[in-house]
Amino acid sequence: MSILVTGGAGYIGTHTLVELLNGGYEVVVMDNFSNSSPKAIKAVEELTGKSVKCYEADINSREDLENKIRENPDIKECINFASLKAVGESVEKPWEYYHNNIAGTLTLLYVMRKN
Repeated sequence: MSILVTGGAGYIGTHTLVELLNGGYEVVVMDNFSNSSPKAIKAVEELTGKSVKCYEADINSREDLENKIRENPDIKECINFASLKAVGESVEKPWEYYHNNIAGTLTLLYVMRKN
């Protein structure tokens, strides 16, 4: 069984990955790297000595999600950290934040339920 961690290359995501991996869980990461870096996943691998399956994918893309979940049929659970979180920017661009954080989460839930 694997746990899907969306936004897994972010600050909270990487700390969660370390705990999951050290707890014996298998993880699959999906991140669009809009405000993170694949280097964070490499750091997690170095810290834990375990490999991480990581895909560049966006929770707003149903196609991305469905393809990656089909490639990893052992995903049974999901932790969603794929959100935009800058307070000042959220005031300037509320619709972008609503779209990513709410619509993206609904897309993720739809795909997880379907699969």
